[in-house]
Amino acid sequence: MAKGSTPSPKQPVEPKHAVDAAGSMAQPDFPIVGIGCSAGGLEALDALLGGAPADSGMAFVIVQHLDPHHVSNLPELLQRATPMPVFEAGERMLVRPGCVYVIPPNKDLSLLHGVLHLLEPTEKRGLRLPVDFFLRTLADDCQHRAIGVILSGMGSDGMLGLGAIKEKGGLTLAQEPADARSDSMPGSAIEAGVVDIVAPAGELVARIVGYLRHAPTYRPPEAKPELDTQSALERIVLLLRNRSGNDLSLYKPSTLHRRIERRI
Repeated sequence: MAKGSTPSPKQPVEPKHAVDAAGSMAQPDFPIVGIGCSAGGLEALDALLGGAPADSGMAFVIVQHLDPHHVSNLPELLQRATPMPVFEAGERMLVRPGCVYVIPPNKDLSLLHGVLHLLEPTEKRGLRLPVDFFLRTLADDCQHRAIGVILSGMGSDGMLGLGAIKEKGGLTLAQEPADARSDSMPGSAIEAGVVDIVAPAGELVARIVGYLRHAPTYRPPEAKPELDTQSALERIVLLLRNRSGNDLSLYKPSTLHRRIERRI
């Protein structure tokens, strides 16, 4: 596909994105950015993708609340904002770095071993939380490489998904509410305390790149801390609970260590 061309959401999936019968059985070894939005999301997506270099080494998967009864032209609209190829997500489509994938109407989107899967919605339209659904699968699949972003939108969809990403040691971001046309979705996530970085939509990718450049070395969950380190961590947890009322004792030690390293 030529740079800057506009792929149709109805065209066949390109062979490089197809998955054979054996599938992909490994976790993706590059960051995947899951982006959730609703009302006012197109403007925010244009700003976010406009600040994303084509050679960032990341893949972007967009889950927007769409009318289930209308064909979406979101891939064509977003293609104007980015040199990266933009695809409508298809069943068993392999996620590649340097590409953008957009959820189709009236589907739930999930990720397993770096492969996208389309599911029929199980909830009624007013009760669906497609952003939470995808971000949870992203957290399970990519673990500490998962990155979740919440942009403009009404409601609180995405809040629980960002929480799942934080639990796995991933990075979470939200659009600055004052920068969003509809601030409910980013505001709900921020108020819930599940957001690491808050910034205008046009600055979010730069903040992700900056974090990845200085990200702490990942330690496997099996690596247990030394006794003295564990004792110090327990004292920190007790102090936080006594001073702030926040009980962090249920978090895994490896998760707490990654959070402390990130803030250092």
